[in-house]
Amino acid sequence: MHRGGVLAAILIAALVGLSLLAGLIADLADPLNFPNIRSPQEAGKIFYGWTIGVEILVLVIGGFSRISSVLVNERKAGLWDSNRLTPLKPSQLVVGYWFGSPLREFYMAAILAGTGFFIVLLGKLPMTLWLGTQILIFSTALFFGLLAVIVGLVLQKPQAGIAFIALLFFLQMPSFTLPKFLLTNFLLPVYGIANLFHVSDDSGNSYSVNSWSGLPEIFNLPVYPILLSLILQTLIGIFLWRAAIRKTANPFRPSLFRWEAVAIFGILLFTQHGLIWNLWHGQIPTGNHRYDNYEPLMAIVHCGTIFLAIIILAAAGLQLEIVRLKILRLKIKNLGAIFPESSVALAFVLAAVAGAILLTQFIHSTDSDSWKIYFIALGNLLTFFLIFSLLLEFCRLRHKRRALGFVALWLFILCILPFILAAVFTNATFARLSLLAPGVVALANPADENLNNLLGIVAAHFGIVILLFLGWRRQWKQLLARAV
Repeated sequence: MHRGGVLAAILIAALVGLSLLAGLIADLADPLNFPNIRSPQEAGKIFYGWTIGVEILVLVIGGFSRISSVLVNERKAGLWDSNRLTPLKPSQLVVGYWFGSPLREFYMAAILAGTGFFIVLLGKLPMTLWLGTQILIFSTALFFGLLAVIVGLVLQKPQAGIAFIALLFFLQMPSFTLPKFLLTNFLLPVYGIANLFHVSDDSGNSYSVNSWSGLPEIFNLPVYPILLSLILQTLIGIFLWRAAIRKTANPFRPSLFRWEAVAIFGILLFTQHGLIWNLWHGQIPTGNHRYDNYEPLMAIVHCGTIFLAIIILAAAGLQLEIVRLKILRLKIKNLGAIFPESSVALAFVLAAVAGAILLTQFIHSTDSDSWKIYFIALGNLLTFFLIFSLLLEFCRLRHKRRALGFVALWLFILCILPFILAAVFTNATFARLSLLAPGVVALANPADENLNNLLGIVAAHFGIVILLFLGWRRQWKQLLARAV
């Protein structure tokens, strides 16, 4: 423990915790030095909020970084393969890295949790605040720890894990503007923790009128935030656990089976649309009707759907090495046997799931424009999923190790570059050509858009799908010819 630097980390955590505890005691002893704090409960919530902020930083972010970097480094050094050759089961190896790697962070978080307990007592706050927040922090640490195991088994550089968690928290920031309606505030239980602070108010109203308090609703069914976060983390955590064991047993197998990928996609998308369903009850505003304060919400959900599909298609896509072995072993000579293995088939399934769930937002609509918006959004999702899956496999077949770089280049050209050109030439027409534009524009501001033009743009995107399919087909035929 001393050799690993755990003792120094424990002392640092203890000093931070004692400093916060001393600050609360000083405030309670002489409130005149803190004129903005009106009561011991308010002071307790402020100092406890700082405490759990440091605890989350240490346990969730620090633990994720430690697990992913340890796995990547040991894979590069060959220690991971030697561990796999021992009599230990894959599940035992996963548990060892899951709990063993962030041991220092667990000790630090335990010190901070204990300090938080005394702060809650001195601040005369309810024990449910301490217990609820600690349960959410611990469950989130376990969830992100499993995610870190997957990331460490897939990525090649230790810094990539830090970049991944930084991107994840960056994408979390926009959800703070609409806290009760976006899934990320429950998967990463920001809303549940903030809601527990509101529950501890002395106002007599258990849920004050505030965007960060109250019960969220899934298709008009109220649910406690802490319960929703725990259910989501548990369901997705089960699939992450299966993927980690599978990847440990055989590194050449895909991280996710197809049915698992579809299940994760469906669970997250169903929950997200359930959270916002109560705003319009299946009747999206069109024409002269407005979204009021929730105008960007459907566009944000649309972009989130695309981002989630990209991750799933990349994780559950075909492994070229496995397909090459299958071609040689079974003497495959046609593309008919390749298609079921391809992520293109998965793209169709994901688009069907997304379309079925998106339909719930339009199910009671009677305006013809609302159905145009639906088919624009659905067509946009289908074309984007197909373009990404075809592009990913084309680049993997043609460019091999440089594939991800070329995928990123083409996605930049097809999605981001039109917005840059629109800004440079001050012409919004360029922005409409982006792969992201039709669905986002139709859902964000349907009253001010020509929906027929957006339908035409979606049809043009199907032309890109056809061109990519021809290139994809040519690359596979070349691979089959070389194998035979």
